[in-house]
Amino acid sequence: MDGGGFLGRSLKARFGAYAEAVALWRAERAANRRAQSRLRIPRGIGSSAAIAFILASAGTGFVMGGHYDRMIAEQGSIADMLARAFGFGVRHIVLSGHAELTQDEVIHLSGLQGHQSLPFLDPTAMQDRLQSVPLIAEAMVTKLYPDRLLITVRERVPFAIWQQDGQVRVIAEDGTAIEDLSDPRFLRLPHVVGPDANLRAREFVALLDHVPELRDQIRAGILVSKRRWTIKLQNGIDVLLPEIDADKALKTFARLEKQHGLTRKAALVIDLRLPDRIALRLTEEAASQFGETIQQKIKKWGGRAS
Repeated sequence: MDGGGFLGRSLKARFGAYAEAVALWRAERAANRRAQSRLRIPRGIGSSAAIAFILASAGTGFVMGGHYDRMIAEQGSIADMLARAFGFGVRHIVLSGHAELTQDEVIHLSGLQGHQSLPFLDPTAMQDRLQSVPLIAEAMVTKLYPDRLLITVRERVPFAIWQQDGQVRVIAEDGTAIEDLSDPRFLRLPHVVGPDANLRAREFVALLDHVPELRDQIRAGILVSKRRWTIKLQNGIDVLLPEIDADKALKTFARLEKQHGLTRKAALVIDLRLPDRIALRLTEEAASQFGETIQQKIKKWGGRAS
């Protein structure tokens, strides 16, 4: 009995030691696996995440509150701000070729903003904007680094004023309408009236060149039936010119006006369309007085007045 019991205890003790060793080994292996698979969080990650969250919240509020759009409108894009900080802002503008337009007007029409920078400026877009202005025929924009902009324009030269169907426009020499008449500085230009009068403005100006002494008395030239001119004087009198040799008829009128003062005879119309005579249409009062004078002369000569 004692021998059998001793043997049982000995085996149990031996196998128990083995089992305990295996259990320890398995526990140690599991601990190593857990240690290898554990995510290691760097130090300071929590503080960084908190700061990032605060900045993101502030940025969202800055954008949602309209502050970002306001900043861009006032200061330009981020790229423009950086370029200006490095000395590439538009500090000097050199303008040439303008005559009727002022420098401020050209800059405004080009669309140039004070917050723009030279590297991010689109010269082609500026040229297109300038050339869309009727008064400007051509435009060229050149960037000169680091801070200079050269703008060269060629204006259409205002040649005359054209009135048609109640609209008054400034036209170029070829008759192209430049713009509606809104600037009093163009009132000094010759004035033509009627359909296609714009296309014959050079012809009218050539007529005026034949009688420079009458220029100040002439208000406008009216193209009648697209064939001939009627000269409207400043005092309201109409001078009807023939279709052929209008320049000769106008010279004749200038000579007679100087000698006899035809426009001071209370006339409404002076008709020069016939080559061998001049016809006057008087005002009603002047015609009545003239008629009475003729009647008196007839009686004086022994005739019968009617």
